[in-house]
Amino acid sequence: MQAKACHNIIPPKLLPPAKLPSTASQITFPSHVARAITITKSPTHEVYTPEIDDTITAFWDYQFLFVSQRSETTEPVTLRVVEGSIPSDFPSGSYYLTGPGLFADDHGSTVHPLDGHGYLRTFEIDGGTGQVKFMARYIETDAQAEERDPVTGKWRFTHRGPFSVLKGGKMVGNTKVMKNVANTSVLQWGGRLFCLWEGGDPYEMDSKTLNTVGKFELINNSDNQSLPEEHKKFNGDFLDVAAQILKPILYGVFKMSPKRLLSHYKIDTRRNRLLIMSCNAEDMLLPRSNFTFYEFDSKFQLVQSQEFEIPDHLMIHDWAFTDTHYILFANRIKLDIPGSVTAVCGLSPMISALSVNPSKPTSPIYLLPRFPNKQTNNYVERDWRKPIEAPSQMWVLHVGNAFEEVSDDHNGTVNIQIQASGCSYQWFNFQKMFGYDWQSGKLDPSMMNVEEKLLPHLVQYAVSTQRCYLVILDAQRIGEKNEVVARLEVPRHLNFPLGFHGFWAPTTNSGLPNLQKNESKCKDCWSMIEDNMVKHGQ
Repeated sequence: MQAKACHNIIPPKLLPPAKLPSTASQITFPSHVARAITITKSPTHEVYTPEIDDTITAFWDYQFLFVSQRSETTEPVTLRVVEGSIPSDFPSGSYYLTGPGLFADDHGSTVHPLDGHGYLRTFEIDGGTGQVKFMARYIETDAQAEERDPVTGKWRFTHRGPFSVLKGGKMVGNTKVMKNVANTSVLQWGGRLFCLWEGGDPYEMDSKTLNTVGKFELINNSDNQSLPEEHKKFNGDFLDVAAQILKPILYGVFKMSPKRLLSHYKIDTRRNRLLIMSCNAEDMLLPRSNFTFYEFDSKFQLVQSQEFEIPDHLMIHDWAFTDTHYILFANRIKLDIPGSVTAVCGLSPMISALSVNPSKPTSPIYLLPRFPNKQTNNYVERDWRKPIEAPSQMWVLHVGNAFEEVSDDHNGTVNIQIQASGCSYQWFNFQKMFGYDWQSGKLDPSMMNVEEKLLPHLVQYAVSTQRCYLVILDAQRIGEKNEVVARLEVPRHLNFPLGFHGFWAPTTNSGLPNLQKNESKCKDCWSMIEDNMVKHGQ
């Protein structure tokens, strides 16, 4: 079986942005400029941006994509339509968006966006009246309760998180690495709303008030089930011994969950199942990977689970599934010894203990059987231990879709179509993601430059007006001049940072058929929400 690229999508040619120099060495800011920008109340005047060269303007534009918002919107606020209108046949429902809300504390520390405290936003759309109401609340995680003073509202970061270095907190000997901030994705399933994070249990939220219900133990981490014999093939005694040494350190000292849930889930609408995936904590430091897949019904009853052991050091963020397979895009990583030393000492982010591994020119794709004991249409299951080697070296970030097609060659050949987004290994660096400069505590987009060249996939945002908009696009006209159906303005004092992932929940709760009907209608007619947040300039 071979893998081949079916489409190479080339983005439209844009005017090249100005090359950004290192802000630490070439840009000097006034002494009164804060390390990070924070919104605490409604401003009384427009924020002034001086007319200076493009490099400084670009730096400040990037800052406003990650502006801290300390305030919460506990009562619904009706958004003002500034362009177009919401169609009368638009389905009513709520768009939930999660992501980080806070990046700087009151004691000198600035954290990486991936370590920012989870901030849940909701846009409740009434298709009948064309009104949209906005609310926003922080997810009250254990880390949030520890780092925020409920009386004064002041913040002091005490958890390092995987991607940050604390300046005003404890550095050396700080074992609070797994900072579950519930900021990565949001899900509604079985009539309940959840915010997820990469590496821990989800937090349940009240879908109407956005109050935090509490942590939800979706899987039983103490149930360390053994692998089926057919999945045990690769590792010798050395890795098993190493794993036994690492487990008490990672579980006990660093408080890592034995089974670390990934933030990306999947919904099998055909079987009405929720699919989630976990990895073993110790495998972050070992040249092997154990992945467990869980399938739940609408009442959160576990229908089935399977664990697969792969003899490679991998990092998975997103994945795919079909009617018969789980699909893993094997992003290769390796242990960075010098980075591990500085990370343990608190002198660099904990993620610096790992780096990408570009030693092989291909990208392995694993097709793992969902139902290994079931065969249909005379289809013989291939050996899942042998990955399909895609002919290019790509770090896969997100998956759009995957599905199966039976060819008409009368041999029962199954073709699996996959849409995914990724980038070259040379563009992916754990210590440069989002331009977080842990030494200066600034978000500097020039850090993401590769060999003095700007990455071609970076998007230019016009944020001169410093406003957030909810934008609804016509899915059949994206890229055309009349693609915008409606644009609604978030009040300036409620501006929020860039979100990560969202979820569309139709108002109807009368069952899966209605959900599928509404989803089909939305896909055919409208794009639910284009991107998480639009910072739109004039």
